[in-house]
Amino acid sequence: MTLKLRSKAFALFALMMSVTMLVCAFTLEFSIGNTRSIQYPIAKEYDFVRYDLNRIDLYGSSNQWSDLLADFSTLAFEGKGKIDIVHIGGSHVQGGFLSDRLRSNLVQLMYGAEGERGFVFPYQLAKTNSPRSVKCDFAGAWQGCRNAVADSQCDWGMSGINASTNDPDARFQVTTLHLDSVPHPFQEIRIYSSAGDSSSYDLQVTNARLDSTSLALTYRRYVYSDPQTSVEVRLQKTDSLQNQFHLQGLYFGKQDIGVSYHTIGVNGASTRSYLRCEEFGQQFASIAPRLVVCGIGVNDANVPSDEFDAAQFEARYDSLIATFKRANPRVCLLFVTNNDTYYQKKYSNPNALKIRQSMISLATKHGGAVYDLYSIMGGENSIRTWANAGLAANDYVHFSKRGYELQADMMTAAFAELLGDYISKPHP
Repeated sequence: MTLKLRSKAFALFALMMSVTMLVCAFTLEFSIGNTRSIQYPIAKEYDFVRYDLNRIDLYGSSNQWSDLLADFSTLAFEGKGKIDIVHIGGSHVQGGFLSDRLRSNLVQLMYGAEGERGFVFPYQLAKTNSPRSVKCDFAGAWQGCRNAVADSQCDWGMSGINASTNDPDARFQVTTLHLDSVPHPFQEIRIYSSAGDSSSYDLQVTNARLDSTSLALTYRRYVYSDPQTSVEVRLQKTDSLQNQFHLQGLYFGKQDIGVSYHTIGVNGASTRSYLRCEEFGQQFASIAPRLVVCGIGVNDANVPSDEFDAAQFEARYDSLIATFKRANPRVCLLFVTNNDTYYQKKYSNPNALKIRQSMISLATKHGGAVYDLYSIMGGENSIRTWANAGLAANDYVHFSKRGYELQADMMTAAFAELLGDYISKPHP
């Protein structure tokens, strides 16, 4: 065996060992004291879950997905490359349990290839719920403005939410954390805001130097001479015309190889909500992700059955996808179908099935993939079963922490299987 083939064989063995370690970890969490037959790196603890459907299905032309899986293979075998993933949705994403677990799982799957922490929004600054992995301390009077609120009119960026203040002495400090609460280090910070407007306060970032080349961009970039664990920002009034400041998001960077998992989530947000964000396209292009996890749909479906228009839903997604493709023509799309929800807590929402079919149509049209959460969790009325098992909230819309983490583990297992299938096949 040549040295090159021996190296590749070892890397494949290491990847499979990493998956095996995930099997052990998830089994301990979900099935302590029980011996079960494990098909995926999850324990089959719940007999109402359709583990046999736990997969990612490719539709239409899969060329982009082949390229993406090749990039993951290169990262795994050679330790080269940087893969940016954006997960966009509503409260399922804002809450953080799902996306934080997915981020941690993917890094483990690639045995430690952790990239930048990437784009986040400090929701506490906007007076709304925040992932546990983002901590924000602040001073001054701040207000939030969400794209999901119909009568709100704000200058939104890609986060779909602003934190605004008229206080010239306001400040904030943000720290991002791993799941074990250890701070995530960074060496640069991008601040997406109104700072370029004449009416906006100036910024002072502690221990950082402003990159003057970013003055013409959609954000201000600040660099540090040494790794940092938190960013401290103070507002400064340097002109009589300055009277406000609007924060639209933060990006924690370090220019490392690996997987960077960015999150964009707003409680109540629909496809229509993100199309209201005038700066979305420009800011999204600054990330230019290779993969977008499309989790928007639950709030689109939250209408009476006869009022849901599948054609309009797909048209709005088409508009968003056009923005994704302008940012990166090589972008891959992974659609996550709606979980089963109850409409006004009365009955299983039939629009979930319509969303599912629309996502399959969109994936076919755009060469995307589908993770069919609706079917995997058990279909109609399954949210009640999940709630009875402690996996979902009593509103029959959201999951519990345990439920979100189970979903993340299952999605990781499905991706591991897809990647394993790709690696096991010969490639030119």
